[in-house]
Amino acid sequence: MENLYFNEIVEAVNGQMLCTGKNVKVKGVSIDSRTVQKGDIFFALKGERVDGHHYIVPARKAGAAGAVVSHLGKADLGHEQFPVIRVKDTVTALGDLARYYRQKLTTKIIGITGSNGKTTTKEMTYHLLSQFGSAVRSQKSFNNFIGVPVSLFEIENKHQYGVLEMGTNAPGEIRRLSEIGSPDIAVILNVSQTHLEGLGSTDGVASAKGEILENLRKEGVFVYNVDNLWCVKIADGFKGKKVGFGFGPHAHIQCTNTKKEDGGYRLVINECLEIYLPVPGYHNISNCLASLAICHALGHNIYQRKELFASFQLPQMRIEHQRIGNITFINDAYNANPQSVRAALAYLHEMDTKGRKVFICGDMLELGSDTVQLHREIGETVAHLGIDLLWTVGRFAAEVATAAKLAGMPDRRVVSFRDITEIVVSEMSEFRENDTVLIKGSRGMRMEQVIEKFRNYGVHSFNSRGLTVM
Repeated sequence: MENLYFNEIVEAVNGQMLCTGKNVKVKGVSIDSRTVQKGDIFFALKGERVDGHHYIVPARKAGAAGAVVSHLGKADLGHEQFPVIRVKDTVTALGDLARYYRQKLTTKIIGITGSNGKTTTKEMTYHLLSQFGSAVRSQKSFNNFIGVPVSLFEIENKHQYGVLEMGTNAPGEIRRLSEIGSPDIAVILNVSQTHLEGLGSTDGVASAKGEILENLRKEGVFVYNVDNLWCVKIADGFKGKKVGFGFGPHAHIQCTNTKKEDGGYRLVINECLEIYLPVPGYHNISNCLASLAICHALGHNIYQRKELFASFQLPQMRIEHQRIGNITFINDAYNANPQSVRAALAYLHEMDTKGRKVFICGDMLELGSDTVQLHREIGETVAHLGIDLLWTVGRFAAEVATAAKLAGMPDRRVVSFRDITEIVVSEMSEFRENDTVLIKGSRGMRMEQVIEKFRNYGVHSFNSRGLTVM
């Protein structure tokens, strides 16, 4: 982080200085007293389970240069000169400081949003831009009112590019995040049925994603998916510079040919650039095209390099293959919505496997009044794709099971559990040698725990009759 001074911070967060400290230099921002570095300013954030105001003293003892608080509570700072800034809300103040800090940066900021693929595209974009200059990106899926500011504070003027993802489940959130990040490149990957509980409809999702354009910098560029009708609609209403990506004829970065190869895809871009994308999942081609479009929007000549993705790897829990005994698990459990589940099922369906294809499906959350119907549609898809065995976990996922059976899937091949705790060794005996098992569900379902159950039960081998527990 570039250095800041307390007088700057007080003004940026519209706070009240409780102790003198205007000339104190701040070298970083921390929201966790356990990771405070000397010279950091500590923001006391109040979460659902932990209140940072209880850790002001530990933060000071760890070397914090000061703190931003909404109250001091029972913190006893003694008579030490420890600068404290009081604000109405510390999360809002964190964003306000990040917005101020962003204006001091010369770094080109790329803001990525969309219903699916944000983290993967962020990682692909970072991978590409690192080949053209110094780049930094947000860690994991830091895409909310805390994650975006924290990510911005990691950027310094020595970095040419900063890649951020921006998520939402309610109107106005993307507007605030783009206000904080003020992107030079604004990206909308796709719009689909996600977070309907907060956004109401797919039209509401589109409106929320479109908010990213409200704070696009002057001379900024909008990068969008020409194959997604909602993205095209947003682009049609945007009067600034724009770059489209996809398979359609109007794409500036167009995939003109694809061929499966060695677990990935051989792609031809604009009929002249051939590249190899070494990751599974047809939907990841679109994410790849988005990252190429971002580079194009920044003025880079992508046609001079052919091994652009040679060393790229997908983030964890995105089509992550894991082998336990003689069973292949596909951990795609980071999150789930109807579009991403269908993409994962299409990948499973297209795989060449020796054994059966199994789908373990958890609830898709935050879908509002359409929850039951959208789960039933997934059940119909499972049956039509000829999946060999379906397990569902959760109240809503049970609708997937019901619909699959109504669509013709035999009852004996469908099992429903109320929660993960019901999955025990006796249930696992259904699995056989060379089965391929896809795990998918919303983040709140923690579906990756199913894989851990297999590990923890000591399953070392499987045979044609079932599993063997060693």
